[in-house]
Amino acid sequence: MLRLLRAQARRDRWQLLIWILGIGLLSVGSASAVVQEFGAAAERAALIGLAIGSPALLAVRGLPDGASSGAVITFQIFTFLAVLAALMSTFLVVRHSRGDEERGRTELVGATPVARSAALRATILLGTLANVSVAIVVGGGFAAVGLPLAGSVLVGLATGATGLAFCGIAALAAQVARSSRAANSIAGGAVAVAFLLRALGDALGTVSSDRLHVSSAWPSWLSPIGWGEQVRPYGRSTGLPLLLDLALFVALVAAAVALVRSRDLGSGIIGERPGRPSASPALHGSFGLAWRLQRSSVIGWSVGAALLGLFAGGLADPAVKAVQDNAALAEAVRGIVSSGSADLLDSFVAAIMAFLGVLAAGAAIQAVLRARSEESEGRAELVLAGAVPRNRVLLDVLAAAGLSIVIVLVVGGLSAGFAFVGAGHPDRFWDSLAAALVQLPAALVFAPVCALVLAVIPRLSVVLGWVLLAIGFVLAEFGAVFKLPDWVRDISPFSHTPIVPGPDIDWHPTAILIVVAGLAAAAAAALVRRRDLTT
Repeated sequence: MLRLLRAQARRDRWQLLIWILGIGLLSVGSASAVVQEFGAAAERAALIGLAIGSPALLAVRGLPDGASSGAVITFQIFTFLAVLAALMSTFLVVRHSRGDEERGRTELVGATPVARSAALRATILLGTLANVSVAIVVGGGFAAVGLPLAGSVLVGLATGATGLAFCGIAALAAQVARSSRAANSIAGGAVAVAFLLRALGDALGTVSSDRLHVSSAWPSWLSPIGWGEQVRPYGRSTGLPLLLDLALFVALVAAAVALVRSRDLGSGIIGERPGRPSASPALHGSFGLAWRLQRSSVIGWSVGAALLGLFAGGLADPAVKAVQDNAALAEAVRGIVSSGSADLLDSFVAAIMAFLGVLAAGAAIQAVLRARSEESEGRAELVLAGAVPRNRVLLDVLAAAGLSIVIVLVVGGLSAGFAFVGAGHPDRFWDSLAAALVQLPAALVFAPVCALVLAVIPRLSVVLGWVLLAIGFVLAEFGAVFKLPDWVRDISPFSHTPIVPGPDIDWHPTAILIVVAGLAAAAAAALVRRRDLTT
C-alpha cells in the first residue's frame, strides 16, 4: 500500500502543493489584513456589531465569537478555508478512486497480489496526509501573525477535520456513482449543501446580550463545515465538535471500503441505464456530443444555483429589516457587502448573486475540462477521425459552456425571484433575474481562457482552470480585505460586475469582458489546430 501511496502522491505533487500553499497563503493574508486594519478593540467590536446586525453577513462570512483579533479573523475567513479543504479532498479522492477505475489503472493494480481495497486505502491515507498538511499551514499561518498558539492549532485542526469529513463523503460517492464526473457532482453537491446549511444556521442564530457572540441555529449542526465553526478557537474554545467530523470520516470510509470489496470493477451502486437502440438525433454533431457530456453536470450546478437563489430571496427581507431603522448601520453594512448601490436590498442581492456568478463560471470550466478528459482518454481521437475540424470541436465545447452559464444564471435568478414573490415582494422578481444575468460577462471570460490554456498547455489545463477561478474569486471577495491595489483587484472579472438595479450603471467594463472572452475564444480555436493530441 505504501508503494501505491507514493505513486499517487507523485502524480498529485504539484496539484496538492498548489492547494495546500494556496490555502495557507489565504489564511496568512487574511489574518495579516485583519490585524492591520482592525488593530483596536473598539474597531473589531464595531465590525462584529455590524455583522450581527445583518443576517446576510453572517450567512456569507461565518459565526462571530467575540471581538478579539483571532475571533474576528476566524469569522472572516474560516468558512472559505473549510470549503477549499473540502474541495481539495473531494477532487483528490474521486480522482484516485473512481477516476483511476475509469482509466484502467485500478485493474492493473488489482492484477497484482494486493487486496481489492488497497488502492482506496492508499487514497484515503493520501487525503489524510494532505489535510494534516493543511492543518499545519493554517495553524502555523495564524500563529505566525501573532495569534495565540492554542487557538491557532484549533483553527488548523478544524480546517483539516472538515477536509477529512469530505474525504469520506467523496470515497462513498465514488462507490455509488459509475463515473468520476457523477461522483464529483455528488461530492461537490454535498459541499454546497453543507455551506448552505451552515449559512442558514448562522443567519438564524441567537445573538448574545453583549452583541458580540452568536449561537448557531440547528441547521449548522447538520453541516461538517458548521461543526468546524463550533470549535470557537479564540473564544469559548472546544475541540469536541471535531469528533463529529472524524466520526463521519471513519464511518463513510468503512462503508466505502466494504463496497469496493463487494462490487464488480467498473460498477456502481447506481446501476447503468439501458441505452437507446439508436443514437439520438441530438448527437449528430460535435455540439450535440459536447452538450450530452455536460448536461448532467449542468443539472447539479443548477440545483446549487436554485438553492442559492432561494437563500437570497428568503433571507433578504430579514436582513434589510434588521438594519433599516439605523441609517449609519445600513450604510456601513452596504459598504461591507458591496458598493455602488443606493439600496440596501440591492446590495444584499448583488452579494449573493456574486456567488451565483462563481457557480456559473465553475460549470463553464467543467465543460471545457471535459474536452481534456475526452482527449486524454482517447475518445477525442475517434471524433476527429471523421470530417470534423479540430477548432470546430473546441468552439462547440465553448458553446456548450456558454449555454451552461446561461442555464445556471437563469435558474438562480428565477429561484431568487420566486422566493421574493413568496416573501411579499413581487416587484423584485425581474430585478432578481437581471441581477443574476448581469453575472454573465464575468462568468463567460473563464471558459475561453480555460480553453486557451487547453490549447497551449493541455497537461496543466485542469489545474490552471480551477486555479484561475479561485484567484478570480479571492481577488473579488478579499481584495478589499487584503488592501490590494485597484489594478490587482481589477484582474478578476467578478470585480467588474455592476449592481442591478442601481444608479448610474457603467456598462463599459462588461462590454470589455465580452470582447476579452471573444478574443480568447478566437485565439484558442486558432492555437488548438497547431498542436498534437496528448494523453
